[in-house]
Amino acid sequence: MTHNFCGGCNRLRVMADGNLKVCLFGEAETSLRDAMRAGSDDASLMRTVSAAVKRKAPAHAGMHDLKHVKNRSMIKIGG
Repeated sequence: MTHNFCGGCNRLRVMADGNLKVCLFGEAETSLRDAMRAGSDDASLMRTVSAAVKRKAPAHAGMHDLKHVKNRSMIKIGG
């Protein structure tokens, strides 16, 4: 990929296990399931999602080093 579009990407994934991924190439995940089970209200969940999005890498979050990143395979991420 020669031109990154990461800064303008608005795609998020909530996986079957309740984890939020803000980047398909990044290995970072945020557990919304755990927050919900702990009794988080809507405002708290919004802050959790916002914080995850703000931590998103500005470009190609690990894409060029995929063989060394412990990321889920695309079939497990879904979409």
